[in-house]
Amino acid sequence: MDDAKKPFAEIATRLKWHRQIAGMNQDDYARAIGLKRSQLANFENGDFRLSLDGAIALKRRFGLSLDFLFLGDTEGLPEALRTTWQDRAAKNAGAQR
Repeated sequence: MDDAKKPFAEIATRLKWHRQIAGMNQDDYARAIGLKRSQLANFENGDFRLSLDGAIALKRRFGLSLDFLFLGDTEGLPEALRTTWQDRAAKNAGAQR
């Protein structure tokens, strides 16, 4: 199935993006927030919605807001993360032109 057609693809994109900029593999990232690697892989795959417990753990460990994780709203992110996300979006928009 195409990633764009997966029900939770946008959440998956934000999760993968943050894990990659944190410089962590799935196992280390999952462990840092109290998940199993397989759970994180399911969330990053986009077939399963990130659990509320997982989102809260990401908030506590990395400062990611629930609004960002579930809705893509960057207002609650720390400034450095917000800028990095916005730069990513600008680069993607430029590449699609």
